[in-house]
Amino acid sequence: MSPTRAVRNMMRDYEIRLLLKPSAVLNPEHEVTATVLSTFEMPPTVTKLNVQFLDNISRDLYAADWSARIRKIENDDNFELTYKKRYAVTGGDIDAALVAANNDGFNAGSAKFEAQVE
Repeated sequence: MSPTRAVRNMMRDYEIRLLLKPSAVLNPEHEVTATVLSTFEMPPTVTKLNVQFLDNISRDLYAADWSARIRKIENDDNFELTYKKRYAVTGGDIDAALVAANNDGFNAGSAKFEAQVE
């Protein structure tokens, strides 16, 4: 009998979110300033996005480190259902969180999931 081969952890990508002061990034008409548009290479047009998070009043999904949402993008006929399982990163050890995810079946062997560090 051959030894069982371990499945690799998922490859991660990073998403950086910025909490920006509105008065620093918006003009008096509440539009993004030209400086911000050019700095972040953003298009000058706006795309509307509607998001609905799914959970019960007790927030049981959130308490179990799950997030589920339905998203609808302007001019797109489809809805997008997204669910995320969040793993705590303790002491900056991202690899330990990936090992925990791997142990739960979220690993490089599945093309259905992506790992993202927020």
